[in-house]
Amino acid sequence: MPGQIKNYGVWVATPTDMQADRAKVDDKSPHIELVFTDDAGDHRAAINVKSTDKHDSRLAYWFNRKLQHWITDNFQNLNPGFHTLHGKNGLDFVRQSLVKIEYGAVLPHDAPAPDNDIIDELTPILQDGIDRKATIYLFGSMFDDDDATSGSGTGIHDIHMNQGSLPRYDNGTYQDGAIFLHFDDDDHWEAVFLAFASQRIPTWDDSGKPKHDAEELVQIIESAGGDVEGEPTDH
Repeated sequence: MPGQIKNYGVWVATPTDMQADRAKVDDKSPHIELVFTDDAGDHRAAINVKSTDKHDSRLAYWFNRKLQHWITDNFQNLNPGFHTLHGKNGLDFVRQSLVKIEYGAVLPHDAPAPDNDIIDELTPILQDGIDRKATIYLFGSMFDDDDATSGSGTGIHDIHMNQGSLPRYDNGTYQDGAIFLHFDDDDHWEAVFLAFASQRIPTWDDSGKPKHDAEELVQIIESAGGDVEGEPTDH
């Protein structure tokens, strides 16, 4: 049975506010909470900054400051709001060559010194998008949260690679999460790609589960001389 990420798609909107959750060490799943708005009102994106993996809670991270990829043509004319994506209309980090895995960085969620964790990396990127009123494209799984305190109570999560995880987690090919930003003032794209350091590739096409000989992302980055606990190399 093919892998499936529930309610997978892209949300086109304008980012307006955010709050980074510099949680206690024992918090299993802290997030950056990003508020974004479309024609229906305010919503929120829960962006993972820590893995629940017991052996390695770090994230793999790639930032493309000048995204030039054919796939942006598929989304740039979409109206604001959530759009369901099916099959190869979605994102796949590896099959669409969206990132060069070995050029990533592996970062903890909350290190004591400045500019050396995933929150330090992401917040300036997102704040720049807010300040410049960029159009944001959030790829992931839509949710409806009755406990939300504002807007319609809907949002998006799983904004990270959604394949190569252990069987107890959901997996799917062409259903990866990501953040694209389009800046109208100079007509350029930026993209943030996140994954859990323990996720593995390659994966099976029909399920998104790791193959028997798959390697963890952190192993691939380390063996290629990538930046572990540092800034990713531009690509």
